Amino acid sequence: MALVARALRLACGLLAAVLVAAFTRPAVAADPLNSTNKISSEKEEKDHGPGARTEFNLVPVAGGDTDIGVGAGYFAGLARLQKGVEPYLWNLESAGFVTFKPRDGGGVLLPYQNVFVRLTIPRFMGRAMRLELVPEYSWETLSYYGLGNASTMTQPGGTKFDYFQYVRVHPGVAATLRTRVVDHVAVNTGVAFTQNFVEIRNGTRLDVDLKNGDAETKRLLGDARSDHPVLSFKYGAQFDTRDNEISPSKGTFDDVALKVAPAAENSKFVYRFAQTTVTLRGYVPLVHDRLTLAARIVGDAFFGDVPFYELSRFADTYAIGGVNGVRGVPAQRYSGRVKAFGNVELRGDITTFKVFGKEVGAGAAIFFDGGRVWADTKPEPTLDGSGVGLKYGIGTGARLKSGNAFVLRLDVAWSPDATPIGAYLATGELF
Repeated sequence: MALVARALRLACGLLAAVLVAAFTRPAVAADPLNSTNKISSEKEEKDHGPGARTEFNLVPVAGGDTDIGVGAGYFAGLARLQKGVEPYLWNLESAGFVTFKPRDGGGVLLPYQNVFVRLTIPRFMGRAMRLELVPEYSWETLSYYGLGNASTMTQPGGTKFDYFQYVRVHPGVAATLRTRVVDHVAVNTGVAFTQNFVEIRNGTRLDVDLKNGDAETKRLLGDARSDHPVLSFKYGAQFDTRDNEISPSKGTFDDVALKVAPAAENSKFVYRFAQTTVTLRGYVPLVHDRLTLAARIVGDAFFGDVPFYELSRFADTYAIGGVNGVRGVPAQRYSGRVKAFGNVELRGDITTFKVFGKEVGAGAAIFFDGGRVWADTKPEPTLDGSGVGLKYGIGTGARLKSGNAFVLRLDVAWSPDATPIGAYLATGELF
């Protein structure tokens, strides 16, 4: 446990440095981390009157997406707002969802169960620090189609309906503290603990690759433990000039992140790995601020002894495929240690209307997403193929905005990898 102890001491030291920096710098009047992130005080006073207020949003949902099936759940948000304070004093949001999907040969699957609560305090202890606490529970039936950009979805004859599937259950909790260094520049540190339970059925693609794959595939997949915890520490730096955190129309938001997971002898912490992610985002207003051109570029790489289920992910979500990466491509479709992708969106505000006395805005978007993966940090042409190998999706979407702290988005995307299209319902803009 010596390595874990050293990692904990390092995290505590960095956290202490962050706290010292926070208490020696004054907070920005409107937004403690970004002075350009402001709202119209005149509009807020006209619509809601002066002083603080509490804003509650609750949206029951009957839907889902093409990756996880259809189901039911809720999106909820409780925010404490105050005129001239952006984006809020605090925000408590939660979402829960359970989906159902017909199984080939009869019966019904429950491929996805998730519930989380996120508490966000932008001025933790009254200073220029943002604290986020997130307990979460997930039960997922996931897909594995092989490693690399050249993997295929061709299913061998005589195999069962769940040939590409495995199950991962992972309750966990995470805490992140972001602190202002100077205006527009912040650093963050965090810690997360996840308990993983993995079920790999005999005869599935993952089982075959783990037992009988070539040497490189077996090396990259590693030792698939069925029951193991992961303790990770996160560090990063951000540059933020957005005019609005929830639905920006101008500025940039760029960040560099490092996640380190230590291992220790004679313990269940068996995976020692690191992940680095660079994300660049930009927003340009068009046509009297009614339209916004938004773009994002992401680069992500893993090093060390990486759990196999992380190889399709970036920043704790899915990369080339799924609701938060390259839309249209099925989630977990492509796995590898290195990923690069981008998104371009044209977002427009259409109209506003009142619901129970609350102003709600409706909008729309069109987008193009594209990217690819590499199986390893060194060339693996057998797994990745040759050429550009771009995986992409094209689509459109609708947006529903309530107040300053809640956005509901519905996106539909087509891709050569889609079966036949991808459809996604989620809270918050993609980026």
